[in-house]
Amino acid sequence: MRSKAIIAGTVSGLITFVLLAATSAGVGVVWDEPIYIEATERAARWFGLIFSGQFGQAFEQYTFGTSWGLVHEHPPFFRYVNALGWALTRDWLPAPLHHRFGSIAVAALAVGVLVTVIWRMRGPRTALFAGAALLSMPRIFFHMHLTVLDFPLAAMWIVGTLVFYHEVSKTPPVGSASVWRPSLHSAFVIGTWIGLGLLTKINAALLLPFWGLWLLLYRRTWRMITTFALSLLIGLAVLIAGWPWIWGDPAAGLWNWVQFFRVHFEIRQWFAGQLYVDTPWTLPFVLVLITTPLLVWLMGLIGAVIGRRRADFRRGGVLDEWIGLHLLGLVVVVGYYAFSPTPIHDQDRLMLPAFVHLAILSGEGFNRLWGWLSVRLGRPLRGTVAQTSLAILLLLPGIVQNVRLHPYQLAYYGEAVSGVRGAARLDMETIYFASTYVHFLPTLNQLPANALVWVMPNSWDVLYYYQRVGLLRTDLVILRPPGWGSFYDDQGVPSQQGTLADADFALIERRQTTFNDELLEHVIQLTWAANAPELDRLSRNGVVLATLHRRPE
Repeated sequence: MRSKAIIAGTVSGLITFVLLAATSAGVGVVWDEPIYIEATERAARWFGLIFSGQFGQAFEQYTFGTSWGLVHEHPPFFRYVNALGWALTRDWLPAPLHHRFGSIAVAALAVGVLVTVIWRMRGPRTALFAGAALLSMPRIFFHMHLTVLDFPLAAMWIVGTLVFYHEVSKTPPVGSASVWRPSLHSAFVIGTWIGLGLLTKINAALLLPFWGLWLLLYRRTWRMITTFALSLLIGLAVLIAGWPWIWGDPAAGLWNWVQFFRVHFEIRQWFAGQLYVDTPWTLPFVLVLITTPLLVWLMGLIGAVIGRRRADFRRGGVLDEWIGLHLLGLVVVVGYYAFSPTPIHDQDRLMLPAFVHLAILSGEGFNRLWGWLSVRLGRPLRGTVAQTSLAILLLLPGIVQNVRLHPYQLAYYGEAVSGVRGAARLDMETIYFASTYVHFLPTLNQLPANALVWVMPNSWDVLYYYQRVGLLRTDLVILRPPGWGSFYDDQGVPSQQGTLADADFALIERRQTTFNDELLEHVIQLTWAANAPELDRLSRNGVVLATLHRRPE
């Protein structure tokens, strides 16, 4: 059983890696990627100094500051991962794949681990359906490609949760003296994963109430409580040890880190025809429902509701601890954004761990549905072909939309709202993240020499990245609002201060958060889109996602 699980997990991970690597070229660079890519390259060069023995230069103030100061508000673990991937592949893989190699490898590894563990614990049907369900979710498949922190956090979250569950399930024999003593080994292992999660993104702090609440529900013993308490100290030590930027003053560095996200700059979100700063509590729950393939969501619901052992019914219907683990993880993530002072933004992006838990629950639901059908329909449903056919039938809607929308899966909405066209009718946000710019590269490369091009604020670095790697002509001048800069400025990017009124051409992503009549700064985009001649457009399922215009005569 163990060897089969390892083989299944390895094959699942390899399939995931091949799918992601093969489709990466078409997936547009999103607006968070360029700054992380630049930070990755700087970290790689710093490690080059360390490995070549140039410690004095590496820790010289200017070198250390430029190496670690960019996006210093985020911990650097995935800078290490992607720096290694970039260093190994930059000479033989194209951009942006060589910048994404590390993140893609970790995403594939997470799928492989998930399948392996669930195969051993819950059986092959549950494991394979859970892994396939995760890949069939169009938005999740898109996020798996990116050199940002969102799916890497989900990967660390779920692998860490599986490690945590394994460690706390090591129960000493009843009557043993060790029942009362904390497990130093488990504290070290759990603490290491807490630290690695926090080194990925601050959102990993939600693991603490998640795991703590689960312990109170299912492992309420002195041994587990003290083990978990010790793991928090170890996690803090791992966080500090792995973050060079705060080595000089760890206490101040950690305080500034928390304060940055506690008092975050204002980010807006469009939802159901209204622009919000403080989003309604219903938004996270609605997003999970309408951005997940409906049949996968229903399988997850079956897995959660019927996920009880017979003995549990006699005890009043308490959830199986494994089901409880993943249901609680989903609720903690979604509930935090529903009821905390932190508003949701960029739709599903901050809640990716919840979708992984949902995929695992959907595997449980599929297993239980299969058991119910096989009892009632008998022999015809006992073969591998029948199982596979049913799984494909349930996953097919997500797979079809993945193919139809690729590489713009961020436009995906599920059957609950009739897809992206139905979402548009409900006045939902139909795209985000500047993920559409890749479509316009051929047309942009045909513009007149030295043309002035406008793109929405904070997304010009995407076009600079394309210029830097040779996918966009370097004479095109990107307009930026007065006073705004870029970390690419010292690399000679052709830029100029100006507004949309100064542009020769405008690339307008129809992201409703920035394409509306709620704010004066956005109205000019509506005017251009209505009156300026259109050179190119991107649409999916009849919904326009982005357009390229030239200045009106």
